[in-house]
Formats: sequence, C-alpha cells, structure tokens
Amino acid sequence: MVRDPTSLQRAAAAREVPDRLAPTVSRVVMACFRRAGDGTIIENRFALPDGPARSPSHTPAELTSTGIRRQIATGEITMRALRRFWRWLMTIGAYEGESDAQAGKRRIIIGYMFFGQMRWLFSMDSFSQGLTVVGWTDVAAASISLLSLFVLRVRPSWFVAIVNALLLTQISEVLVQSVALGGIIPSQGLMLFGLLSVIGALIVFSARGAFFWFLGYLVSLVLAVLLSESIDPLYEVEGTAAGFAFITANVAAFLYAGMAYFVRQRDRFQQESDDLLHNILPNEIATRLKADTSMIADDFPHASVLFADVVGFTPMSATMTPPQLVGLLNQVFTKFDEFVEELGLEKIKTIGDEYMVAAGVPVPRDDHAEAIAELALRIRDYMASNDFDGHQLQLRMGIHSGPVVAGIIGTHKFAYDLWGDTVNTASRMESGGIPGKIQVTPTTHELLSGNGFRFEPRGTIEVKGKGQMDTWLLTGKV
Repeated sequence: MVRDPTSLQRAAAAREVPDRLAPTVSRVVMACFRRAGDGTIIENRFALPDGPARSPSHTPAELTSTGIRRQIATGEITMRALRRFWRWLMTIGAYEGESDAQAGKRRIIIGYMFFGQMRWLFSMDSFSQGLTVVGWTDVAAASISLLSLFVLRVRPSWFVAIVNALLLTQISEVLVQSVALGGIIPSQGLMLFGLLSVIGALIVFSARGAFFWFLGYLVSLVLAVLLSESIDPLYEVEGTAAGFAFITANVAAFLYAGMAYFVRQRDRFQQESDDLLHNILPNEIATRLKADTSMIADDFPHASVLFADVVGFTPMSATMTPPQLVGLLNQVFTKFDEFVEELGLEKIKTIGDEYMVAAGVPVPRDDHAEAIAELALRIRDYMASNDFDGHQLQLRMGIHSGPVVAGIIGTHKFAYDLWGDTVNTASRMESGGIPGKIQVTPTTHELLSGNGFRFEPRGTIEVKGKGQMDTWLLTGKV
C-alpha cells in the first residue's frame, strides 16, 4: 500500500512527540514531588515546554526515600491517634479518689465492653448463614455492652450494677445460642464462653461474690443440656473439631488474661509490701522477719552510735505552722538520709528533732568509727553552709563507740532499735555537747586517732549517769 509522503511526515512527527515531551514530563513530576523532610511542599515549579529545562534536585532514590518517610510519618500519626483514643477510653468511669486496684478492675471491664463490639462481626456471619436467632443474640449482647459503656461514663457509681448486667448478658447469650443450635456439642462448646462471667466476677468482686456467679454458670450448663434435649433445635448444625478448638482457644486466651491480671496484682502488692518493709527496716532484718516473725535480738561488740539534735528547735517551732515545721525537718533529715545511704550506715530513727544513726549494725564493719565520724563532718558542713526557710540551724552531735544490742521487739509497728550503755552514752554526748560541734568519748577518740581525723580536747565534763569524763571535739580531717 502506497502512503502519501505528507502522511508519512506526520506519522514520524507524532512518533517524535513522546521523545520531546519526556524530559518535560520528568521535570514536572520531579518538581511536584519536591518536598521537605516533614512532608511539606517546599517547591512546586517546573519548566514550561518551551522554556529552559531545569535539572531536578531530587533523584528517584531520594523521592523513594521521601515517600517512605511520609508513610512512616503517617503510620506514627495513626498510632499516636490510637494511643490517645485508648487513653481516653480507659478514663471512662474514673472518679476522684479512685484507688489503683479499682481503676485496674474498671479498665478490664472497659476492655471487655470495647472488644465485645466484635459481636457485630459475628452477627453478620450468623445472618449470612441463616442463623437469625444466633445473629440477633450477638446484636443484643453487643448493644448492651455499648450501652453499658455510655452508662458508665455518665454514672460511674453504677459500676457494680453494670458489671452484673454484663455477666448476666454473657451467660444468657451463650445459653440461648447453644439451645438454638441443638446443644453444647453441636454449638461447638459455646457454653465455654460463660466461664468469662466467672472470671469477670473474680476480678471485680470478692471470692464470695464470684462464687454465686460460678453457681449461676453451673445452672446455665444444666439448662443447656435439659433444654436442648426437650426442645427441637432451631438450626441443624454439625460441630467440628476445628470450631471447638477455635472457641476453646478464645476462652483460654481470656482465662489467661484474667489469671495474668491476678498474678500481676499479687506481684505488685507483694512488691509494694516488701518495699515498705525494707524502707522501715534494714534489708537483712526485713528478710529475716519475713521468714520468722519471732523476736530478733543480736549482739554487736563493736559499733558506733551518733545522735544529732537541732539547737533551739522548741522555741523556733512555736513560731511556725505545722506544715512549715514538718517541711523544715523533712528538708534537713532527707539530706542526712542521703549521707547515710552513701556511707553505708544505718539510720535508726528520728525522735522529734533528734536524729540517730549507727555504724556496724546490722552488718558488722571494722571501720565503724571512721564511717560515723565522716557522717558527722558531712552533716556539720552541710548545716553550716545552708539555711532552711530563712533559718540558720545548728546541731549538737555526740558519738560513742562500744557494744550494742540491736533487734525488734513486739508484734505490731515493728521498729529496729538499739539498746545498751553505748547508746545512752552517745545520747549524753549530744545533750551535753556544744552547738555546731561534734563531741566524742575517749573510746571513739582512741579508735579515730591516727586515722586522719583532727580533735580538740574539751576537758572534763559531768556526764549524767557516768560521772566525770574527758571528752573531745571532732574538728575535721587531717
């Protein structure tokens, strides 16, 4: 076939058009997708077909990377939105003064109501199979769960009533469905879902309250057997091993979650109890007390005891409000606690504005005198270089070393304490001391001499219950 030359020229020109337009199209696409790292468009320019071609500033690899970053950012935004929604959901029914234990129960029930909305999907599947009654029971149960969620939001005080309604709905739902399908076996063990009511009752109520729901579940099992034998099934179905396994797995998952909650609660309360006990008592004593609650009394032949008392605290306290008074002591003694922790000593107790510490108990240590002297110097320097709510405080401190008896007596309000002449003498060193000074007995002075500490002799003083005694003032370290 012979073609007209003009037609041939037009065809050739048409074939060249894509080649001429390719660079332009490429520049348009590149320009349209030039974006910053956060996804905002920073440039949207391109060369006109008859204008000068501009080299794209982003390679295809860079464009691919930008697209991936946008997808990641979109996913992160979605996850943040879901987390915000979940946090909001978990606040439904919360109230001021709600305990942690009650909040945990409420959140579990909210999760049950929320995930209970999956029944809408189950109902659609039942309707598609012609199981109308089964589908409508799912719709009814899902609606009750959703309504309960709204009621809990506006009436948190109805929590117990809402839980009882949900538990009754759970048992009634599976009972009706089992009977409609011909019994426990043909329904592939749907009655197993009734166990969730028992677990829910255990979580929310006491064991006694849950027992009544357990009895209710047993009654529903009996009814499922009797009614399925006396009433013709609405639907002829045949249970399968796979279906039974699926239902069993779902129930097992809920049971596991319920038991995991109890285990976590038990571990949390146990940890809180242990932490409280270890904050009150030395770790070694707390461990022994948990194993044996009988009297604990230990003899320590070598220990050092320090007493510190705020000078002029009684008249100063008369000018302060109770919160100010307690706040000041808390500020001072909290710092002392830090020093005690750093040096590995044992805080024994505070009595009013008096602070008592021991070294060498409950774990013996050879450097007990040096450790208690280091604490006294740190306390003195800290008090001298700081003021407390506008008050410049001074302490009297006294130290004595010797044998002590340490332990716990009684059966209520346990406290680790020390007894013996060493304790009494250390207290006398404090009460008969000088403000801003650290007074020690000859025994402690002898233990510290030659170990890098400086002293000034105070002379002989009268010590109550001890008579005349030569004492020393610890002034610092060499």
